[in-house]
Amino acid sequence: MKKTLLILGLAGVMFTACDPVMDKGTYESTTITSENFLNGATFTQFDKVIADDGTESYVPSETGNYIQYDFSNVPAVTISYIDKNGETKVLSYGRAGGLFYYLPSRGSEPLQTLYFSYINADGTEVVAEKQFTLKVAQALEPAVEILVSDKGVKKWKWMPTEVNGGAVWGNGAYCEGEQDGSLAINGSWWGCGVEDGTCPDKFSGQANHAGDRYEQVKGETYSLSYMEFNEDGSLIAYDDKGNVVNTGSFSIKNYDQNKITNQEKFSRGTLETSEGAILWPFAINQNGLQPTIFDVGYLDAGRMVLLYSVSGDAWSECTWWSFMSDDDPAILATHEWRWKPTEVNGGAVWGNGGYCAGSQNGTGAINGAWWGCGVEDGTCPDKFSGQMQHAGASYIAGEEYSTSKMVFNADQATITLFDKDGKQIRQGSYSVDLTPNPDKFSIGTLNTSAGAILWPFAINQGGMEPTSFEIGYLGSDAMVLIFAPEGTDAYGECTWWSFGK
Repeated sequence: MKKTLLILGLAGVMFTACDPVMDKGTYESTTITSENFLNGATFTQFDKVIADDGTESYVPSETGNYIQYDFSNVPAVTISYIDKNGETKVLSYGRAGGLFYYLPSRGSEPLQTLYFSYINADGTEVVAEKQFTLKVAQALEPAVEILVSDKGVKKWKWMPTEVNGGAVWGNGAYCEGEQDGSLAINGSWWGCGVEDGTCPDKFSGQANHAGDRYEQVKGETYSLSYMEFNEDGSLIAYDDKGNVVNTGSFSIKNYDQNKITNQEKFSRGTLETSEGAILWPFAINQNGLQPTIFDVGYLDAGRMVLLYSVSGDAWSECTWWSFMSDDDPAILATHEWRWKPTEVNGGAVWGNGGYCAGSQNGTGAINGAWWGCGVEDGTCPDKFSGQMQHAGASYIAGEEYSTSKMVFNADQATITLFDKDGKQIRQGSYSVDLTPNPDKFSIGTLNTSAGAILWPFAINQGGMEPTSFEIGYLGSDAMVLIFAPEGTDAYGECTWWSFGK
């Protein structure tokens, strides 16, 4: 049977900036109640269809995630839902009719409740609820979710290591020992790095080690190059300009994040791909061989180390690859977070700097830093205990040592703080939005309750405890948070925090 496609003129309206817009028309000043609010309102669900030429259209569906609505008795409504953390999230506001999109979080029940609100002329708010049956993304296998995140798609890019001043690919002894996810690669002999990195040996000089096939790689050798793993099993590699350079598929088997699953190989599982699917897909010194089966030396939400050996013999030459991800909120809950000393003032972990001075790279340098203090048992000459005047702090609770820590619980959306002896200090809540803000050199936002992080004070702000932090950097081994009061101009004073694994 031929499907009828409906082109909705309102579709583009609801996905632009949400500035309140009043529909033109005449409305009676009758007071609306919760009981009659939905009277006369219409709702139709659609699936979006994209034609080969890129044209978008919408086909009616009883479980569609695009919902067209129309209220005839009020000039504007607000549409919202309550997320798994109990927070209200707005889907649309300022209009009495239009189209909005709602995809429930992975694993949710298909029957979802949405809330419609309106403010009467006398200031009273009216709220009515309506249930819709929607398509919901199915729960992923744990190993696949690590690779693609709860969103179903995830970026992985090169992670510079301690090998040869920042290498990301190289050789070493196979089966020498366990990889722990740190910047050290256990058993490594040598490595090369990205074209725009610090490693003295670059990819462009390694044609001899990769079998004279450097010309094939087309730009996958830069710090901004990345791979995109998708829940449908597809794997796409991009150059530093965002152009596709390789496409393929992947699967992962026998994976366990918490233990070695193959004791002889010190492997946590096996990643299988189509040939040439990953960034720089060459086995070292193998005349251009592109492996399709890799040992997973290490893998968590923010870090991946792959290994390959032609012979499979212990201590034979193997190839290693080092990757990281910074677009998955699950990174926060993969391990405990402690203070990470920086190059500022001989080991500072908290201090001030010029706002929006540049991007952070998580290596120990804080871009834009002016000054900082460090932990009580560290090398920085200025300690937390001497900074009460800068913090305006009314307390110092044991969070000022190298072994003080934060633990994120993703299921409960909580942060728990512990002192140097493991005693709980306090607990708060959090949420994460990894939407980049290039103007602020931020990769996202960490929202918390007041006092939820270690030493939660904004510098020189009279004891202010911010609740919204810009994430300057987030990886498996480092997190840099930044706060500046609203209205702070570029290069005005901001506060920075440095945390590590």
